[in-house]
Amino acid sequence: MRRFGVVSAAEIPDSAVAVWMPLTEPATGDVWAEAAECSADDIDSIVEAATVAFREQWRPLDGTQRGRLIRRWADLVEQHGPELAELDSRDTGNLRTEALGDVAAAVNWLGYYAGMADKIEGRSLPAALGRVGYTVREPFGVVAGINSYNANVTQCAWKGAPALAAGNCVILKAPEVAPASSIRMGELALEAGIPAGVVNVVTGRGSVTGTALAEHPGIGRLVFTGSATTAERITMSSASSLKALGFELGGKNAVIVLPDVDADLFVPSILHSNFVKAGQSCASGSRVYVHADRYDELADRLAKAAQAIKVGLPSDPSSQMGSLVTQAHRDRVAEMVARGVSQGAQIIAGGERAGGPLEAGAFYQPTVAVDLQDDNTLVQDELFGPVLGLMRYEDLDEAIVRANALDVGLTAQIWGDSASAIHHAARELDAGTIWVNTYRSVHWTAPYGGFKRSGYGRENGFEALDLYTQTKTVMWDLTTDRQLPYQA
Repeated sequence: MRRFGVVSAAEIPDSAVAVWMPLTEPATGDVWAEAAECSADDIDSIVEAATVAFREQWRPLDGTQRGRLIRRWADLVEQHGPELAELDSRDTGNLRTEALGDVAAAVNWLGYYAGMADKIEGRSLPAALGRVGYTVREPFGVVAGINSYNANVTQCAWKGAPALAAGNCVILKAPEVAPASSIRMGELALEAGIPAGVVNVVTGRGSVTGTALAEHPGIGRLVFTGSATTAERITMSSASSLKALGFELGGKNAVIVLPDVDADLFVPSILHSNFVKAGQSCASGSRVYVHADRYDELADRLAKAAQAIKVGLPSDPSSQMGSLVTQAHRDRVAEMVARGVSQGAQIIAGGERAGGPLEAGAFYQPTVAVDLQDDNTLVQDELFGPVLGLMRYEDLDEAIVRANALDVGLTAQIWGDSASAIHHAARELDAGTIWVNTYRSVHWTAPYGGFKRSGYGRENGFEALDLYTQTKTVMWDLTTDRQLPYQA
């Protein structure tokens, strides 16, 4: 059976690993590999090795040198794209095409920040009489990123690339249920010539490895992607070290559909927004407010299109949706749909586990629910599964109020053609990213993060470099004739 260990300058041989976690292929239910769990002692050793690598090997390099190494990492990720996609697809149940898309995105993120490594600038402060003031952006030293399972390869680049460009060494915690491609990303960083200890990849349960990272005083910043509940635990665990944090925590993202929407554009787009990666996307638009004039028409079209989506094995080129990441998660989605139905929701497509040859896997049918009241669990709670809910509205301001009623705000979508209505809704919606006639348009140049309980801090673009650096202010007094204190 294949084993996935730790990528680090710290020596942690297989014989020293106390716990090996089984990895189950979600599409088949078969155990195919196992991964090491890093203990708190292991994390101590890894942070110590990363601190030495920062001081002796990474910090002495200038931005141009760091950028060249990150660029080599990008080239190797591109060359090994099929291998990475195969690992990720087997580990997560994502379609192979989806996994290949994540690899391509990772190459772009790495390439972008490779070019940014020598462009980190401070600024001049307003001149005071006889003084010069300026700021510089400096790395924390060792930073950590805790990744979710739904975009493994991309998130390694999403967190790793700006952290490295800013001059930090980074420890990436792979998701416990699907760590394989993350481990391989770390190995490719070493093959690219990035010094050992600069890019570290660890595995383990959140309660063990994640807590050790959150508590460790040698880590200057920790950036986490996942649930708000876990973020609360991380915040408490990190309190003793007072480390800087950054959170992207998902959300129950609202979609407002205007009466002049182009149905031919909207229907396939909103379905893909919700069913890509079997709905396991923090950016999906699952809370859809449709104007009453178009509600019945669009509900009918969405149901028919959803029923035509082919759910199948990730390796089958004809499959249009793969499996959920575990059977336990599939069962949770099924339970939440059943609860929504008990609260009055009507299911017009899907609403059940996939059977037949897919019975052994963690598959769930693409689901469309209608007649939802605002207090229904399918409106209130993030399912992280292939479930789309429709609500009817009469007035745009009413829809905006309802869209803003939840305590989350990662993304929102607006579909329609009225410039004034779109501008009004975009201004009033409480979300970190507003997509107009598009969806999942996450780009390496565009800051991304949430409002309210969807997190704080921004990844991507220039703002990610701010996330992974801290400001130092220098004030230099150049006066030659000054009044000194305590003079006789």
